[in-house]
Amino acid sequence: MKQTKNKSSWSWKIDENDLKNQIENYRTLKITKSYRGISVLIISVLIGLSLILSFVGIYADFSTIFWGIVIYLPIAFFVYKGHRWAIIALMALWTFEKIYSVYGVVQSGSGSVVIPMIWWFIVMPYFWKALRVENERKKLVPVIIGNVELIFCHKCGTQIEVNSRFCHKCGAKIITFNE
Repeated sequence: MKQTKNKSSWSWKIDENDLKNQIENYRTLKITKSYRGISVLIISVLIGLSLILSFVGIYADFSTIFWGIVIYLPIAFFVYKGHRWAIIALMALWTFEKIYSVYGVVQSGSGSVVIPMIWWFIVMPYFWKALRVENERKKLVPVIIGNVELIFCHKCGTQIEVNSRFCHKCGAKIITFNE
């Protein structure tokens, strides 16, 4: 009997089977099953929660929430589309925001520096896993062998011309050679 490891949701590691599943089923995984989808859901839920807390008066700084929406939601859209730059931007913004929170707590002398750090450690592994999947996907380059009449882009599914070196829609690299 094959023994499986007990994997934690907050682990920074992706086992090879999970990584393979994420790549092979990239376009068909539910949003709750793909790391890029989970990353988008996390950011969306946190923004929504902040918005609700602002409306009920628990969190009074609405301008911060407004800028969070303006900045995070477009980035979340591009994260879901699979753009590596957006995942990196999300990771950088999340880290900067938590460092700024710790700085604010230290400057004011009230509050806990532990809370932002805990949030960072809870959320960042999902962003990291989404980036890891995108990095592995980037390594995949379709190879077309011989004379093929119809070929499709591995990334976006668009039909491309046989002699193309890149997909005209998404820019994915195509390698061709004759047998």
